[in-house]
Amino acid sequence: MKECPYGEKCYRKNPIHFGEFSHAHLDAIYEKGKGSGDYEIPAKYSSEMIHTQLKLLEKLFPKEAAKKEKEAHSSGSKPHVTAPIASGSSSSGSLDTKPSGSSSSRPAASQDTSNLAKKQKLNAKNIKDYIPVVIEKGGMAKKLERAAPYNMFLTAITDSKPTHSEPLSITLQEILDESLGEIESTVQINFMVDIGWLLGHYYFAGILDKPLLVLYGDESPDLLSIGKFKPQVTAIRVRMPTPFATSHTKMMFLGYSDGSMRVVISTANLYEDDWHNRTQGLWISPKLPALPEDADTGAGESLTGFKQDLMLYLVEYKISQLQPWIARIRKSDFSAINVFFLGSVPGGHRESSVRGHPWGHARLGSLLSKHATPIDDRIPVICQSSSIGSLGANVQAWIQQDFVNSLKKDSTPVGKLRQMPPFKMIYPSFGNVSGSHDGMLGGGCLPYGKNTNDKQPWLKDYLQQWKSSDRYRSRAMPHIKSYTRFNLEEQSVYWFVLTSANLSKAAWGSFNKNSNIQPCLRIANYEVGVLFLPRFVTGEDTFPLGNNRDGVPAFPLPYDVPLTPYAPDDKPFLMDYLQGLH
Repeated sequence: MKECPYGEKCYRKNPIHFGEFSHAHLDAIYEKGKGSGDYEIPAKYSSEMIHTQLKLLEKLFPKEAAKKEKEAHSSGSKPHVTAPIASGSSSSGSLDTKPSGSSSSRPAASQDTSNLAKKQKLNAKNIKDYIPVVIEKGGMAKKLERAAPYNMFLTAITDSKPTHSEPLSITLQEILDESLGEIESTVQINFMVDIGWLLGHYYFAGILDKPLLVLYGDESPDLLSIGKFKPQVTAIRVRMPTPFATSHTKMMFLGYSDGSMRVVISTANLYEDDWHNRTQGLWISPKLPALPEDADTGAGESLTGFKQDLMLYLVEYKISQLQPWIARIRKSDFSAINVFFLGSVPGGHRESSVRGHPWGHARLGSLLSKHATPIDDRIPVICQSSSIGSLGANVQAWIQQDFVNSLKKDSTPVGKLRQMPPFKMIYPSFGNVSGSHDGMLGGGCLPYGKNTNDKQPWLKDYLQQWKSSDRYRSRAMPHIKSYTRFNLEEQSVYWFVLTSANLSKAAWGSFNKNSNIQPCLRIANYEVGVLFLPRFVTGEDTFPLGNNRDGVPAFPLPYDVPLTPYAPDDKPFLMDYLQGLH
């Protein structure tokens, strides 16, 4: 059994991972302990994290089998984790999560019926060992239909039971649900990918053998050689032009056997913690059918130009394995899409006469100036993200000069004197995190550090608490990123952005200040989001806020309004607070 490459720093809580890798520090604690939570955990470890991991070992390697397991390990044989068979399957089976892909552990097909029924019953329970929130299969198509016209969801929260049945809550398993179509191939573009955890989901969805292309940003030893052991998986790390740039996009393509496809844009990494007790957002496209063979080149475009913008974005990767998907997108009918594609790509970008600004906050500004209804300057720009970049010595430096200057735009005729709207930033306070479902570890998805915070003390005046009681997520820390303007008095939302982009220059871009040349927007990261503009989604000037209006559903904001400013003794949560836990 291989030793986990992360050793004592392993944060995983995924049964597949613990069936595949050993952890010397956990084995030592487990062996000495009496089970059922009675363990002596050294002070240098996070007690909460280690307890969770030990519970997994108890499930995978029960005490009575510990001796046999130890003997098996020492003799060189490798245990595997048995996964449940897919619902409705007529035969029993196991998911061998070892890289070898061996199927030697599969039960013989000649098992008698009673044993098979018993095995199926046991396996049906096992899915909950892998996926804490399991929704009955077959209902996702109707759920998506009921989510119109926004098609925007938040992930289900393990420790918040009301989210398990909330109509606009979703699990990863539901995105792969057969009611949405019979999947023949997929693409996953993401920053962090736990391939064992992801393939476990593919197994339960019955698509483990289907071609999967993974583009990933963060270093992942497991992905380097995955193609040797799982030939259906092609994994490519996105190379970045600068050391501090990040391939941060979270997007998936689902290809169906009838030739149609679907696009999903998300804020969640593909590993267990991000789908556990963290608030994440997802937009799911309608089904996009294949165009007729003789269709015109420009056919199947949405009113928002989504298809062209998506293809222009994908070309920027310069990855040949994406070419078949770019071709598939070109031949698909995107006309049912009612949102704008909003991307960031690394490099220096200038405005063009054809497209305006192509990427980042300047692209958002271009779209707002064309399509957003006129907005009173007193209406704030509300930002919300899971990390904050280095923003400068004061609020004017980048927030006002660059970012809010783009986000304040609307279709008011040029020439009218405008004021800078207020800026507000929703970011979890120390109190928000300490009271979260996972306690201080809930801040693991908030990588904002003391060094950066100390250089921008002015930011505290603009900070707002994380509160989401209306969506049962006040204790589920937000990894979602969103930007909007709304009017509480008129109960109206003017526009809304859901994106992977945190509040940072790297994600959104920063203009050079050289007045001798045309302004150039410097962007470091790959990011992807969607812009909801009322005229394209509902045909009206604004979205309703809070309650339905004339049959139009209220826009599903991920947090409570009115916002709650930080109290004088509040402070933003900083990643440094976690250091004492490890």
